[in-house]
Amino acid sequence: MTGFFSLLLWFGSLLCFIGYALDPLDPHNLYLGIVLAVVTFATGCFSYAQTSKSANMMAQFENFIPQKSNVVRDGQAQEIEAKKIVPGDIVKIVGGENIPCDVVIFKASDMKVNNASLTGESEDIVIDTDIAKQPKNIFEAKNVAFFGTSCTAGKGEGMCFKIGDSTVIGQIANLANSAEATQTPLSIEIERFILIISAVAMALGVLFFIFGVAYNYPFITNLVFAIGIIVANVPEGLLATVTVSLALTAKRMAEKMVLVKNLESVETLGSTSCICSDKTGTLTQNRMTVSNMFYSGESTDCSINLDSYKIDYEKADEKEKGSISVPQYITNRLNCDPSNAEIDENFKTLVHTIVLGTYTTFQYGPSEDECKTLKAKKMGVPVANLEG
Repeated sequence: MTGFFSLLLWFGSLLCFIGYALDPLDPHNLYLGIVLAVVTFATGCFSYAQTSKSANMMAQFENFIPQKSNVVRDGQAQEIEAKKIVPGDIVKIVGGENIPCDVVIFKASDMKVNNASLTGESEDIVIDTDIAKQPKNIFEAKNVAFFGTSCTAGKGEGMCFKIGDSTVIGQIANLANSAEATQTPLSIEIERFILIISAVAMALGVLFFIFGVAYNYPFITNLVFAIGIIVANVPEGLLATVTVSLALTAKRMAEKMVLVKNLESVETLGSTSCICSDKTGTLTQNRMTVSNMFYSGESTDCSINLDSYKIDYEKADEKEKGSISVPQYITNRLNCDPSNAEIDENFKTLVHTIVLGTYTTFQYGPSEDECKTLKAKKMGVPVANLEG
């Protein structure tokens, strides 16, 4: 509501109301003032709605900290709120729990932690409590578990040595918040355009007011006319047009799992020619995919997937596609019609071995609010309408 462009429109709306107050017989200034105020307010709400989505996404980082945690304090084992842990507490951690603070592990039983949320590395780290083997770099130490990561297997005990903003992830968050915010090219150009328009509008308004005084026009008529000149030069629709265009683009990007925190940065993305990621490529989702399989003495390329065939189907000529559906097209391309396909026996053995050699457990305890949200989504009703 208080952006430079918004302030210009608020000023134009105020001038319209002043013009109507000076000349109540002409309601046009009243109508224009109301329209300007409504458009500016609605555009501000629209921008806020988009920004709040990003804020809600960032607020989910609070889920890193568990609600409760088992600690040993004053020689007694007790369950306390994780946010009340202090340095020196002995923290007990079991598989499936998030780490509530930075902890030095001194007792572990097949304990593994996943640091993907902190480092991007997808592989679990096996905790080793042998102090003699630990490097000087704390990030490479095998006996330290960091706040924001999770224990994926086993259990362990350790002493808390950092909490809150003092933790590693807390320091990263502080660096992100303290980073200098620079203007985007679009905001720079819009601000420059507003300055030029404002200067031109004010200059023309004052100039015509001087002309009116020189030709002995009535003061009220002359002032209303000068206000009309200033308001007429203000591009009322530009703010709404720019905001809606950027918001629609941000919505399309959200469908492709891209979170836009600043609407004006959407335009800057159009100039991006290269995006660099780390060696793991797991910065966004931490989902590993199979690239190659090696069995029967041969390597099999697994990079071909159904999406690539769907793209080929969309690009194919109408004659080539004919009346064939997408599934049938993919089946023909894969040459794996279930009625006559022969699956490699060695591949069957590989899959069978993978199944028998995999031990997977699912540990998830949803909160009451999460259960209500899921139930409301399935029923298609607001959460507030659910009883109990």
